Formats: sequence, structure tokens, C-alpha cells
Amino acid sequence: MATEIQILDILANSYSGLKTYDSLIDKCQFLLDTIRKVGWGRASLSFLNSKYETKKTLYAGFSEDEIKITEANKLPPNKRKELLSSIIERWRIGSFYYVPWRDMQARTIVSGGKMTNIPIDSKNQWNPMDLLYAPIYYQTRPIAVFTLDDPKDQIPPDKVKLRIPQIILSTLREIIFGYIHQEYFSYSEEIKKAIIEKGTIGIIEVAQDGKMTEINLAGEQLLKLRKKNVLDLFFLKHFDPRFLKAIQPKFDEAIQSLKPTSIRTNFYHPDGTEKELVVGFFPQTILYEYFGMICTFNYPESMDLYKQYVNVLNRMRELSTTVSGDYNEALTNIITLLCQQFNFKYPRFYKLTNDESTLECFLTFDKDIVDREFFNHPYNRNSLPATAIIDDEIIFTTKKQPVIRDVRRIWERLNTQGAIAIPLHISETDKAVLVCDFLEIDFEMDLSKEITFKFFAMVLSMALKPYFK
Repeated sequence: MATEIQILDILANSYSGLKTYDSLIDKCQFLLDTIRKVGWGRASLSFLNSKYETKKTLYAGFSEDEIKITEANKLPPNKRKELLSSIIERWRIGSFYYVPWRDMQARTIVSGGKMTNIPIDSKNQWNPMDLLYAPIYYQTRPIAVFTLDDPKDQIPPDKVKLRIPQIILSTLREIIFGYIHQEYFSYSEEIKKAIIEKGTIGIIEVAQDGKMTEINLAGEQLLKLRKKNVLDLFFLKHFDPRFLKAIQPKFDEAIQSLKPTSIRTNFYHPDGTEKELVVGFFPQTILYEYFGMICTFNYPESMDLYKQYVNVLNRMRELSTTVSGDYNEALTNIITLLCQQFNFKYPRFYKLTNDESTLECFLTFDKDIVDREFFNHPYNRNSLPATAIIDDEIIFTTKKQPVIRDVRRIWERLNTQGAIAIPLHISETDKAVLVCDFLEIDFEMDLSKEITFKFFAMVLSMALKPYFK
């Protein structure tokens, strides 16, 4: 076994190296490899879903054959649940559970009462059948299990021996929580193709319980529905049985595989007419757990519209990498990226005062704006950001316009060529707006820009929630 000084040196070098990895899998794998340097022969990290099923396992110190055997004999969900229940509380050591094979009650739990003869002189030694693991919880639900095996000194663990594994466990927990936070803000690349509130693509959002929670304007028009009449109804029960029979296998497949699926089939309108549609199912996931579905609807001939999205997707990929850390850091990264991509200046956020008479500038990200109060102004249609909130539309204006309906003193001070206002929906009752100036007078709003701005608005709305508590 390494000395404590050697262990601390290994950890210091390892934590420095951890910064070179970006993905959740790479960071976790690096930590598993690190624990092997400080006294443990094998380590694994299993990610669980809400049914206690193992969705993915990372290994360190296992041969390829051992991995194949372990994967083929995964712990059944009911046994996993039992090993994470209060029944094993007596074997807790800090955040870990050490379930020794020599203990008859432990042996009964692990293997259903299988007996073994352990020599007396080895009862204080590690047995290959011993279990040592630590669950990682997120909002009271176990989402991962960190398991250690084959200590190099072959001595059972105690609180002192588990100090280093506890440090590794805490780091794993922090990395996984950070990933969940980041993934909450992100959609898969396939979903990003379909994020559009206006155009030819209809979108219905379905919650984890199967109820419809949102439908966009294109969805209402395409499917001849009224939003207020379908929200909170079950998606797989509302439509024509012939349509539901065709799409349900694909819907279920998306949930089981957690991968997008699609089908080309006829949609039957309430008035008896029918139209062939391409229906896409994009499961929303956080750490291998399904929590909702985005369903897209469009005419087969409109698939060419996706050709316009290449530039949009590249910009969104950049955005996905910026959303990490705490809210303030995420906001700064998002605004910096937005300004870089579109050559914007002086980004500032406004919200309504309690009496709804004034737009208050409550947040800026430009060192040249030090007196936010200067930007406060009356809430009416003589204000670009106020009009964006009132009409719930992204609007912009430039000095090309014969009349600029905005606050003149702000334009005179900033002396830019134009400005854009992007409404933000923080919650059902809280609204805000982002205003940015731009230096080029020939700014134009095309479809790709509109999609990109709406995606930025969605992410910013979530990141701003702490300012509206």
C-alpha cells in the first residue's frame, strides 16, 4: 500500500489531470482509474434508472472477459433495490456499505442463504465475495452506485481506510450533479433540429406521465387542434385509433431505447380528412432516465427545410458546451457566445416593476454599463423591449427606419446602428426581455437566426430563474 504522502501526491496529480477531460464518462473513468492507484484492484460505477435497472457501467481493473461476464450477469433490479434499502443500514461505514461474506445475515441478503466455509484465520481478511459500495443519490433517488473490490492489502475497510474512497466518491457526485445540471439545459442534436415555434414543423410536448403539456402554433394548424382543448390530455388516447395504432410502437421504442424514432403515416383529422405526415419522437433524458417526449409533425415534402439548419446546429452545439457551473457562470458564458456569434454589444436584461409601469434594467454583462438605472424607462409601446414583451415576438430596429420607436436617450448614449429585443418566459407570470445593440446597420432576421434566438431565449429563461424568486 502507498504511504499517505504518496497517496496525497497521486490525488493531487490526478485532480490536476481531471481538468483535461470534458465528458461525464471520461471524467468518471479517470477517477475509477485513479482509485486503483491508491490501493484498490477493481472499481466500477453503475448508472441506474428509476426502476433500479443498470443502464451503463464503467469499469477499471477488469479484463475484457470479466466485463463480458459481469454485463451478462447484471444485478437484478429487485436485488439492487434491496441492497439500497434500510435492510443493509447496519453495515454502513460513512457513505459506503461494507457487506461481508463472513456474516451469515449479509450472506443471506446477497445470495439467498448460500453457505461457505471460511477459515478462522481469514475472517479478518477480505473475501472475494465481500461487497463494498456507495450509492449516489439525486433528489432522494439513487442514480449511480460506486463499487470497490480487491483491496491490495486484503484487509476489510474501516473509516480510516475509506477516507480516500470518500474523496473520490464526493468528486464523482459533484461531476454527476454538474452533468445533470448541464443536461437539463440541453436538448439532443436531433431535437434541436425541430425547435421552432413558427413554420412548417408542428411540436407537441408530452410529460413523463403521457399528458400533453405544450403545442406550438404550427402544431395547432397542422393537426387542426386548439391548444386549450388538448393540454393535460393523454397523447396516446386523444387521437384517432388508426393513427394511435400506427405510432404507438415507435413511441414506446423511443422510450425504451432513449433514442429518436420516426414514422411516416396518415393522420386522421376530426372532420374526416386525412393527410400523410412524418411523425418524430425525441425522448428527453437526464442521466439515462426518460422524463418526457417531444413529438414533431411535418409534411414529407417539407423535410427539405432541414437543409437550412446546418448553421443553426453548429451554433447550438457551441451553446451546449457553455452551460455548466453555477447560474452566474452559465449566464456569462451564454451571453458571451451570443454576442460573439452575432456581433452584439451592450447586452442587458429588463423586467417589469411590481406596478407594471416601468421596465427595470436588472442585469448587464458589459463593463461600459455601470449605471443600470439610466436604462430604466416607462413600459409602453414607445419602447422596443416593452413591445417585444407585449407582442411576445423577437423584434429589432435599425437607423434605416424613418421612425425609431424606442427610448431616444438610450440610442444617443450607445450610438449604435440598431437593437434587438428577445422576450424571455421565466415562468407563467414572470417575463423578462434581453436587449442587445448591433454595430452593422444591414442586420436581417432570417429563419436560422430566429430559431437560434429562440433556443438562446429558452436557455436564458431557465438560467435567470434565481433572479425571480
